[in-house]
Order: sequence, then structure tokens, then C-alpha cells
Amino acid sequence: MQDNYKIFIGTSVHRWNDNRIFHKEAVSLAKKFNVELHAPADFDKKKINGVNIIGLPKWEKETERKYIRKQLWYRLKNNNSDVFIFHDPELIWIGIKASILLKLKVIYDIHENTTQSIIRKIWLNPLSKLIAIIGYSFLQKISKLFFHHYILAEDSYSSFIKRNYTVIHNYPLKMDYDQEGNKEFDLVYVGDITEDRGALIMVKVLSILRKKLPHINLALIGKVPPYLKDDLSNKIMEYRLEKNIKLFGYMNYYEAMQIVCKSKIGLCLLKPIKNYIDSYPTKLFDYMQVGVPYICSNFPLYEKLLDECDTGISVDPLDVKGIANAIISLLNNQDRYNHLSKNGIIALNKDYNWSTQEKELYNLVQSI
Repeated sequence: MQDNYKIFIGTSVHRWNDNRIFHKEAVSLAKKFNVELHAPADFDKKKINGVNIIGLPKWEKETERKYIRKQLWYRLKNNNSDVFIFHDPELIWIGIKASILLKLKVIYDIHENTTQSIIRKIWLNPLSKLIAIIGYSFLQKISKLFFHHYILAEDSYSSFIKRNYTVIHNYPLKMDYDQEGNKEFDLVYVGDITEDRGALIMVKVLSILRKKLPHINLALIGKVPPYLKDDLSNKIMEYRLEKNIKLFGYMNYYEAMQIVCKSKIGLCLLKPIKNYIDSYPTKLFDYMQVGVPYICSNFPLYEKLLDECDTGISVDPLDVKGIANAIISLLNNQDRYNHLSKNGIIALNKDYNWSTQEKELYNLVQSI
């Protein structure tokens, strides 16, 4: 494969510095190929870690993304790329056109079960959800006639993409963090802060814990969607947890991980929803990387990871008293805590890091 082989990576949804898209895929591919990343950004052009980043307009409302898609298509038509890799369901039509009209080899990187994601969108009415699911399912079926390959972030996605795929898990990059500092937070959660992902459950659990541990605290790192902001604030005030919970908002990955390093226990209390039950949350591996034991939902996939690595404790995510008891038990058992912490670091360094997936990515691109 020639070094000037050109790859055009496009996203209309994610920030240019998205962890999987930029830090993992784009940077890895740029070690061997000519890579351009076109993504929403607050700049026009930059070159970072060998990746030529061409900014697209940033967006606030979903309706604004149609203009971003038009610009992305215009750039793709006027680019002499060999491969088009994209990351968003809304770009499937552009991918089909790129294959038919531009004769590009198209790869669709699937990050989620889109059908299940549409079902959970509370701002869509039932008719809109039905139309969106039918439209997406139709385009996905048609895409199989034209796309060269699919990248799946989870093994379970092979239930709807049954051939021409490579599973490339979203394991974290191995990085150096300061793990020797004081633990400022007893509990930490990193990721989008939504009701389905256990936001209100965590608040309720903390209200129970505070009765026994008055100074216990929780760091919440991530975006809070507008529909949840009032409910979350009201619950925090109702339980008088203003001094026990710190909301950091969105942070870039490295900054977020610095807070994780300063925390004792990671939380991953996702509700039993199909999209979560069948997929690994990357936060589990983030916690493992810095030796932070975690409390997670007792889904079979997560329990399989615990059986293999022994890095945390599984609980019923709807049993707030059981969750609180598991946290207290772990905080009070230093030997068990240290054992889980050490196991997480070992497992991450050996098997669950991006370098093991980078090889698969190289092999895929070289094969085409």
C-alpha cells in the first residue's frame, strides 16, 4: 500500500476531536496513509499528529446539520480521495452517492444500534420515530449493495450487519496519567448525563449514602441535555446534595481522565435498555486504565467482563439500596479495592487497549 493512499474521514455530528474518530482512527491511519478529517470545528484547517483536519461549521440544532452535509458532499466531490470513511447514520445517502458517482471505496463505522437509539429519543413523537426507523432501515439495507466494508464498534452489531464487517472495539488509548495524587472524589461518572444512563439513580444513591457518610461526594463529567437540567437540579436540591455533587460539564478526554484519576470508584449504572445491554460502555475501560474499580449494571455482557478480569462489582441498576450497599462495602474493604484496582490496570494493558484494535484497522485498509 502506497503512502500517498488518501483517506477522507467525514462526520457531520461529532466534534473534530472526538475520541474514536480523531484520537484513535484518524491518528492511527495517518501513521501509514494520507488522512483528511472533515468534522465540525471552530477553525478552518489544522494538522495535528499527521492528520489534516478541515473544519466544518459547528451546529447547535439538528436541523442545522443539513447544511453541513451539503458542504461535506461538495468537498468529497472535489477531493481526490481513495477511501471515504464516515461515522453518522445521516451520512449513509452520501456514502451511497460516493460509491456510485465517485467510485470511492466506502466504509461505514457504526458506533451504535441506531434503531434502538431512535426509539429512545424522547423529543420525537411515535410517528416521527416510525418514519425515521423505516427510512434508516431502508438506507442501511440498500447500503449493503454499495459499501465496501463496515466497521462495528461492538460484536452485537453483527446481528444487523452480517457480512463485510470488521469489529474494532472502542478500547481506550494507553496514556500516562498521574495516579498518585489524592483522591478528591469518592465516586465519579464520565459520559453523557441522561436519565437512561442513570443520572437520577446516582442522585438517589448519593442521598442514601449521605446518611451514613455525610461528606461523600460525586463528580459528574459530561453533557446534561436540556430536557434533564431542571429535573436534575431539582433532585439535587430536594436531597440537599449541592455540596456533595459537582457537575463538571463536558470536558475533553484527557481532562476528564484527570478527574477520574482523583476518584475512588467509577459508576456505570445504565438502565436495562437493549442499546446498553448488548454494548460495552467505554467508561468501564477508562476506569480500568487508571485503576479505578467500578460499580456497574448487572448485564450479562458486563458480568462476562467481570468474570474475565475481576475489576468491579455488578449490581441491579434499579436497586438503589443495593447499589449504596455495594459502594459502602467496597469503600470499607481496602484489600478488595486494591485487588480490583490492580486487575483493571493489568487487563487494560494486556487486552483492552486501542493498540490491539489498531492492528485490525491497518489490516482492513490494507486489504482494500
